[in-house]
Amino acid sequence: MSHLRAGLASAVCLLAFPALASAQPTDEDETGGGTVHESDEVIGPDGTEPAPPDETPPPDDATPAAPIAPSGNAGWDKGFFIKSDDGKFSLKIKARVQPYLAMARSKTPAADWTGAFEIRRARLILEGNLHGDDLRYKIQTDFGKGNPSLKDWYADARLSGSTWIRAGQWKRPFSRQQITSSGKLELADRAITDKGFGAGRDIGVALHNGYEDSPAIEWIVGVWNGTGDAAGFDVDLTDPADPVVSVTNVPREFKPAFIGRVGLNSEGIKGYSEADLEGGPLRWAAAASFWGEADFDRDDTSNDKVELDFIVKAQGFSGSGALYAMTRQAGTHVLSDQELAYIGFHVQTGYMIKPTWQGIARFAMIDGRVDGLRDTKEITAGASYYGWGHDAKLQGDVTLLKVDDGKFTDAVRFQLGANIGF
Repeated sequence: MSHLRAGLASAVCLLAFPALASAQPTDEDETGGGTVHESDEVIGPDGTEPAPPDETPPPDDATPAAPIAPSGNAGWDKGFFIKSDDGKFSLKIKARVQPYLAMARSKTPAADWTGAFEIRRARLILEGNLHGDDLRYKIQTDFGKGNPSLKDWYADARLSGSTWIRAGQWKRPFSRQQITSSGKLELADRAITDKGFGAGRDIGVALHNGYEDSPAIEWIVGVWNGTGDAAGFDVDLTDPADPVVSVTNVPREFKPAFIGRVGLNSEGIKGYSEADLEGGPLRWAAAASFWGEADFDRDDTSNDKVELDFIVKAQGFSGSGALYAMTRQAGTHVLSDQELAYIGFHVQTGYMIKPTWQGIARFAMIDGRVDGLRDTKEITAGASYYGWGHDAKLQGDVTLLKVDDGKFTDAVRFQLGANIGF
């Protein structure tokens, strides 16, 4: 029995020895080539010495990873803009405000000054392109004088090359000073000839070649309602007991105005921005416009207008002006029964005394050529300070008005204001 127990113990030891041998660490199992000590040189499997571990603690202000760029594009380019990666869609946002102090005195027994502070204009402009660069749009609204109104809303579609078709509401292209933005004028306001000869905005459609950018040859021709952009009241008396009153700028009768303009521009001229803020050698622009009404509404009050205008800039000097003539219908025949009603002109000069200071003077006249029509003359002198070009400027001027046989001192107007925008 004792022999049996000894044999079993021997067998167990023989079976367990290989496992014990493999479980015990050996020099070969640890290093693949000898016992490892701290002073020994350690060689990696590829025969090279591995780099020692980096025990330097990480900096407390480690720079975070750069953020992933947004998929679209946004920034500033004469206005804040947002556009798609492929440039097919874009939106530019611009705005400007014109706070003014306006004072006036007319010939009355008291001859008192009247006036107040006002927000003359407060404009928000949205513009850009859709589905590529061949379709563009512009929207401009005004919140000045406490009366929100639509100024511009139109679309431009490229027909071929530089030829575009425009439809919507915008300025009728009848005179340079009217086309020029109110934010890019040298004086606080336009000459008396602007309203005297009926410039303004209207709804219409026209062909043009980007005339507002002053190409070498500029042109535009189109047709407008002829009634302007001011909304009026439309009264429906179908049921006299319950009349319907609505506000609309759609004329009850179609009274189209056909307007065309063509001009020449020298290289580098900004033809629709007054003042020579750019400086440099002689630059000039000149254009002619025509306005005709065919009396489609048969109210016997049609008129035709023509004008010639120019602007010259050189070494800080600027000069601009225009000559106007307008007829009116005197009978029932649109073409043959026309008589000369008004002629007029204005001339304006300015000089940059310093890079930011400018002095300006203007003379304007409207001469009624038919009995009962009034004659008006204007003399205006002023100064402008350009803190950041036209986008941040102060303007002040004094205007003297003479009506018929009166005196220039009979009506005096003082204006002090600013144009601030982007």
